[in-house]
Order: sequence, then structure tokens, then C-alpha cells
Amino acid sequence: MSKVSPQVRKHLWVFAALIILAAGFRVAVVHWLPNDSADDGLGYAQIARNVLEQHVYSHATEAPFDPSFVRLPGYPLFLATIYSVFGHTNNSAVRIVQALIDMGTCALVAWLAFLWQPDERRKIATAIAALALAAVNPFTTIYAATILTEVPATFLIVAACVAATVAFQSDKFERELRCWAISGLLLGLGVLFRPDVGLVAASCGITLVVVRFRSFGAPSSGGPPKRGAPEQSRRSALSLRSKLSRIILAGAVFSFAFALALAPWTIRNWRTFHVFQPLAPTSANMPGEFVTLGYERWLKTWMTDGEFLDDLMWDLDKNQIDIDDLPDSAFDSRAERDRVSDLFDQYNAGDDNSPGDNEEPEAASSPSPSPDQSANKDQAAKANKNDNSDDEEDAQDNESNGNQDDKTKNDQPPKAGTMTPEIDAAFAQIARERIARHPFRYYLVLPARRAHALWFNTHSDFYPFSGNALPLHNPDNSPGQNFWLPIFAVVVAIYTLLGVAGFVWLGMSGSFYARAVMLMIFLIFATRLALFSMAVSVEPRYVVEFFPFLSAFGAIAIAEIVSRLKRGAAS
Repeated sequence: MSKVSPQVRKHLWVFAALIILAAGFRVAVVHWLPNDSADDGLGYAQIARNVLEQHVYSHATEAPFDPSFVRLPGYPLFLATIYSVFGHTNNSAVRIVQALIDMGTCALVAWLAFLWQPDERRKIATAIAALALAAVNPFTTIYAATILTEVPATFLIVAACVAATVAFQSDKFERELRCWAISGLLLGLGVLFRPDVGLVAASCGITLVVVRFRSFGAPSSGGPPKRGAPEQSRRSALSLRSKLSRIILAGAVFSFAFALALAPWTIRNWRTFHVFQPLAPTSANMPGEFVTLGYERWLKTWMTDGEFLDDLMWDLDKNQIDIDDLPDSAFDSRAERDRVSDLFDQYNAGDDNSPGDNEEPEAASSPSPSPDQSANKDQAAKANKNDNSDDEEDAQDNESNGNQDDKTKNDQPPKAGTMTPEIDAAFAQIARERIARHPFRYYLVLPARRAHALWFNTHSDFYPFSGNALPLHNPDNSPGQNFWLPIFAVVVAIYTLLGVAGFVWLGMSGSFYARAVMLMIFLIFATRLALFSMAVSVEPRYVVEFFPFLSAFGAIAIAEIVSRLKRGAAS
């Protein structure tokens, strides 16, 4: 039995220490910063409890618990599995499990960097650097403390990219097929957690086709034809046909494994609702439910970040909206502002004019009292006369009760508004007019600004100090925010710069498979940014899956920088 060399033993100790660091950091965040504020998390937990307690996949909070398909089943079933072991509301156990899963993602990032590094001498150092970057990343770590899909979805995405990279580098077709099957299955499971994981599957599939076509290489052209050229052309044609069949087979295996993961959910929806629904509805609604599509499109004609998202979108029908709180960019003219103001007045009015709200008219129109009722009134008047001696005490009591009533009134939540189909249609008309006047703004400028807001953000969501770093020393921020937010902005910049540098150096290596990796990751980033920059909800958590790949690319940059520094010192 061969002894382990001191160098290998040293590397193993470093890997073990970084894995412990990754686990300890996540468990600490889970323990000290648990977060249940996300409404999505409450919905997932409700479905999981209904699966366990009512034996039905439903998002309803009370009977009847009708089946639904507004949420994909991956995360609710993940929660139900943990609840079934540790208790039906034990989110602490969920967070611990997510911390361990995210630790596993860190290990996969190290494997990914090892595979991507084209220089054999730097593979171990690159893997160590990637593991270190992933282990201390605060932006992915915080999601272990939330009841959201980011942690398992990110794990499945990174694992699928590892399998795809191994498939690209495989020199045996059977092994390549197995890797594509694993990658497709992992991405299919990922879609059951987040539907946008399908964009990763599309990116891997496109890369598969492009890379395999490019790897075949066409016969060299130019120059005079040589003897035996017809025979050589015939053999090349046969070889090309064989290689094309390999592409088709690999793509079929990848697609079949991907579809296989979605099949049970699709079959369930067909049998239960008689609809073909392999994913969740875009607006998370059941058939026939009213969706404010026109209003949301109007929001997309001016909203570029998350500043107004809670008040205007997530809290719609829960509170009233003051048009004076909206920015000037929401209107193109004074007349348009007046139209929007009228619509919000209708929204804020809600059901004020509904019958039954005012009881006084009913009392005024009631019939005359009966003799028995008159007698009761006389007795009441006599009793009141006898109580006149206690008027002063009653006055004091009334004053005290009045103060208490005023306090209770002030503690009541603000009145909610009501978005109706008529108001929604009016907003849709305003949106169409704004788009017709400024199509360039709607289709290019605003998506670009939303993409910028998605990435160039502090990514401090779900931390106690979440917010924007600028302006510095903001008087509206707490001391903790003014301290931590600039630090988070700098850390985002460091990961971004290292990732871009590693991406460029990988491309300069000249390795064919390195360029395949670059194409795959570029498509993953571009399609995801394009999708969410066209959506009204600008939430940085939708791009948190970028950080594991930035860690892998950043490790390649660090290895290159260290190598150049060593060469400079030696020279």
C-alpha cells in the first residue's frame, strides 16, 4: 500500500479545513440570522403541511383544501420530508439541512474549478482557491437561513454543470452519455424547485450541439485536390454522418432525462386538472383567478429596481397607494399623471359604496315600535333617571374609554385597496400608450437598467442591514447599514472582477474545452439576466446562482495572478 505524500496530505488538510469553515459559517448564520419574512416561504411551508396533515397538495390555509399547481413540488416536498422527521413546523431543521447542502455546493465549486483549469500543474491550487471563495461567500450563505428555493436549486445547477463539463472532456462516448443523462436529470429536478432552471438546461443543450459540431472539424479546404480525393470525401461523409448521430443520441439522452424528472408532476396535473402543465403558471394563479396583467405591464414601463416593489406589487390589495410617493418617471405628462391618480383613487376607495356598510339609514327607515317595545323604552328611561347620581363617575369612565378607543383605532391596520378588472384594463391602456410612444425605452433602456440593478447591488437581502450602499453615510440608514452595506458592495465588486478576469484568462488559454465551458456559462448568465430584466419583480436573489461560477472563475484568476507573481519574483 503506497504512502500518501506530504504534499497530498497537506492538500487534504487544507480541503478539510475549508469544508469545516464553510459548514461553520453557514451554521452560524442559520443560528444567529434565521429569516421567515419571505411570503414565498410561508406558501411553501403551508403546502408542505397540507401534504403531511391533509394528504393533498394544496396552498389553501383552511378547508376545503382544494388541490393546486401554483407552486412546483420540489421545495414543498423537500420541506415535507424534513417536517415528517423533525416536526411539521421545524424550520430550524430545514435551515440546518440547507446549510449542509450549501456546504456541498462549495465542494462542487472546487470540483468545477479543478475541471476548468487547463493547466494541470495549477488544478489543485485552483480548486483550493475556489473552495475558499465559495466557503466565505456571504451572498449565497444567507439563503440557508431562509425558507426559499435558492440553496437546493443552486446545488442542482452546479452539480449539473459539473456533469456537463465531464461530458465535454470525456474521451469515451458511453461515459459521455452517462454524464449527459445525469446532467439532464439534475436540471429536471432543479426545474421542480425553480422553473427558471430550464434556462440552464437550454444553455447546456445549445453548448452540447455547438461544441460537438465544432469538435468534428471539417476537412481542410484550399489548394489543389489530391489523388484519392473522392474516396477521402466519401469516408469523411460517412464519418460526419456517424458523428451527427452521436450528437442526436447525446441530445436525446439529455432531453429524455430532463423530461423524465418532470413527468410525474405533469401527469398529476393532467389527471387532476385535465391541463398540460409541466411547470407552474407564470403568475402563480389557478385557472379562472384574476391576474393584474395590465397593471403589472404598466409597472414595467417605468420600474427599474426594487424600491417600490413591496408597496406597489407584493402588497397590492393589502394597503392604499399614494400617488405622491411615485417618481416622476412613472408619468410622461401631467394628463397621464391625472389619469393614474384617478385610477388609484378608485383603487383606494375599495368597497366603500357596498350596501350594508352604513347601519344608520336602516335604523331611520325601520318601522314604528310596538307597544312592548314602548314599554321597554319607558323602563329604560326610568332606569337612566335613577342613574343620574352617578353621572360624574360615568363621565370619567367615558373619558377613559374614549382614550382607549382612540388608541385602538390608531392601532388598526390601514385600510386596504381593491384592484378590479376595470382598473387593471385602464392601466393596460396607459401601458400600451407609453410603450407606443417610447418603444426603445421599454424594450432596451429599462431592461438594461433592471439588469444593472439585479447585479450591481449589495445583495444584502435577508440580512438585518439590507439596503443600498449609496449614498455613503446615509442619515436615513442605521449605523449597521452604513458600516456593512459599503463592505458588501466592495465584496460584490471583488467577486465580479475576479470572475471576469478568470473568464478572460480561461479564454486566452486556447483550450477547446475551455471555450466550451465559456460558452455554457455565458449562455447561463445571459439568458437569466435577459429573462429577469424583462420581469417587473427586480429581486437580486434571482441571480444569486451566479456566485458559485464566479468563485470558480475567480480561482482561475487567483492561480494566474499567483503564478505571474512567482515568475516575476524569480526573474
